[in-house]
Formats: sequence, structure tokens, C-alpha cells
Amino acid sequence: MLVAITKHWRVLFVILCLFVLCAAYPLSVIWRVSLREQQLFGRSHLIPIAINVPQYTNPPTPESFGTGTYVFVRNGTKVIVYKQLVNGFQHAYGAALAAFELGSFNSDILFRVNEYFEAYTSKDGSTEKHYLDTEKDLANNAVGRKIGERVKSMKLSGKQADDRIVQEVLKAIDTGEVINNYLDPRVERLPSREEFGCPGLPPRPSASPEHAKGFRAS
Repeated sequence: MLVAITKHWRVLFVILCLFVLCAAYPLSVIWRVSLREQQLFGRSHLIPIAINVPQYTNPPTPESFGTGTYVFVRNGTKVIVYKQLVNGFQHAYGAALAAFELGSFNSDILFRVNEYFEAYTSKDGSTEKHYLDTEKDLANNAVGRKIGERVKSMKLSGKQADDRIVQEVLKAIDTGEVINNYLDPRVERLPSREEFGCPGLPPRPSASPEHAKGFRAS
């Protein structure tokens, strides 16, 4: 009986170790994304890095779709920052990191799980805003995965690889490959969440029955 109990605890210990490892990696991604947010935008929305951070008190721009902005000087260049811009960076950079380190498939799974978690734990998970934001996030995750795989093919490693990933993500933001706002008209033309591999999320409140099931009008 003692042997059986010992084996039981060994199994539990292995399961616990696997759980810790599975939780540790996403946390490491969140931490690294937060550090880069602070460096590139002057504040972090994931994990607060600094006490005194810029506030979105400047007037909106066309790109911010009515939301406040602030100016951050990055390497001598003024950058107009709004919250959705930072969110786009979070998804593209985080997905790129995971694709570089774990492969595109695992990055996809990790960030799809994140969308389910947000949809069913957020108080606005069933709203129109969240629906559109999820579409945008899934598209930006895909952009990030391509960047991660591209940098991986360059045989870079360490800081050199990370800096290149950041460079590629910022380029994708500047060129519009990363969608910087859920109100961008392009969001309406994106594949459905089902086509992105996320069935079972709350349906779009304003959707027709066809849209609610994940179908798009032709």
C-alpha cells in the first residue's frame, strides 16, 4: 500500500510540475511584452512597469477613432500613442515570440486559448466591441506568427533575434499589416472567428443568425 501511495504522489508531483511549466511560459511572454511596451510606448498595459506613466489626454487622431492619445519620443522620433495601438503590438509581438520559440502551431494554440479566457472572464465578453476586438486580435496574432517564423529562419538567437522581431513588428504596425484599431473597416472583412480556429465564443450581438453561427456574407 505504501508503494501505491508513493506512486500516487509521484504522479501528482509530475502533473504539478507540468502545470507550473505550462503556466510559466505564458507569464514569461507577458513579462517580456510588458518590458517592450514600456520601452517602445512609455507605458505597459499588461504589467505596470513604471509609476508615472503618460495618460491619454491629447486629442484623438483619425487612427485612434475618437480615443485619447499621448506623444512618446522613441529614439528621437515622436510617436502618437493610443491604447489600441499598444494592444496591436501586444498581440503581434507576443505571438511572434511564441512562434519563434515554440513554433507557429503552439503559438496559435496559446493565443487562441487567451481569446477564450478573455471572452468568458471579461465583463464585456459578449459585446460588439469585444467581438470586433477578438477578430482584430486573431488577425494580429497571425501576423506575429509569420514574423516569428521568418526571424527563426534567419538563424538568429538571443537579443539579436528579439530585436529583429521587434523591428519587424514595428514595421508591420507602420505599414498597416497589423490592424491598430478594432474600428478599422478592415476588421469587418476578416475571416470569422471559426475560420481563425475559435468556435464557441460568444456570438456577435448585432449579428444575423448566419453571422452568429460564424458565416460571412459573400
